[in-house]
Amino acid sequence: MGEKVKLPRNVIDTFRPSLDSPDYRVLGSLTPIRIISDMYNRTLKGMTSDVAAWLDDYENRWKLIDALRYGYEPEPEQLYYVWFIKGDKRSFLNVSNFDTMVFSRYDQGENGYRTKFTMDEIEAIDPRYKAFAVPVEEVDGDMNKEGKADD
Repeated sequence: MGEKVKLPRNVIDTFRPSLDSPDYRVLGSLTPIRIISDMYNRTLKGMTSDVAAWLDDYENRWKLIDALRYGYEPEPEQLYYVWFIKGDKRSFLNVSNFDTMVFSRYDQGENGYRTKFTMDEIEAIDPRYKAFAVPVEEVDGDMNKEGKADD
């Protein structure tokens, strides 16, 4: 038995009725391409361009088939730092875990402060901060290369 397939949340939201349908769980005589075609046609009206682009990737079509066979779960959401001044470690957005105070400070998520956010969380704080969002992996990788991550 295979492992559950990790799918982007927007793909799950779009295809959930089909993914959870018992009609598709038993692949039976339907070929994989017919299943994908049917799922696509049923959701075409509600499909966003990012989901359509995801589905255009041949490998992702097989992920949907495997999701029907083995089940699915959402991919972990991308986390971001809100980095106001690149290169300045003190310029990360921090939100207190104890109240709604939002500010920038030296710590990167220490002593009761969060610095890693999903894009939805950033938008909820202030949509203008999206312009300063940088994937966590990108920042941490740069900091480690420069030897600054542990300063």
